[in-house]
Amino acid sequence: MIWWMALLFVMGMIMILAEFLLPGGVLGTLGVLAMVGSTIIGVYTFPEYAIFIAIIEGLCAIGVIMLGLWMLSSTKAGGLLRLDTSMSGESGFTNTVSRTELIGQQGVVRTALRPAGIIEVGGERIDAVSDASFIDKGVGVVITAVEGNRVVVEEVEVSPPDNV
Repeated sequence: MIWWMALLFVMGMIMILAEFLLPGGVLGTLGVLAMVGSTIIGVYTFPEYAIFIAIIEGLCAIGVIMLGLWMLSSTKAGGLLRLDTSMSGESGFTNTVSRTELIGQQGVVRTALRPAGIIEVGGERIDAVSDASFIDKGVGVVITAVEGNRVVVEEVEVSPPDNV
């Protein structure tokens, strides 16, 4: 009887492992059924070791699954499942264009910055944030930093245009 338990256990592990290389669900299902059968035979034959048999077979099943995932990741088929390219800024991938040419330019607040709002620089409306202080509408500001699409401004003493 112990030979059937060992045979079912080994065959179950091999079928679960083969499922990673030949996906479809059949081998994995048969492997799980074989391991369950092995556990049932082991518990029936050695009832005093039932908890140990269940724990060891469960840990082995987890180990086989981890081995299968490792094998899958190192095969050519696994390479097709993962993205190996990088979408870095050096490669030309950016979500927004950083407008660093705005640094140092002065503008006027069009909506109060609490701390975010809209400023106007050279006739263009730009979303901006203040440097942690509230700035009222119509106050002059200077752009101090541009980080991606985040434009940081601080208050300066300038005369606002007539159309404020």
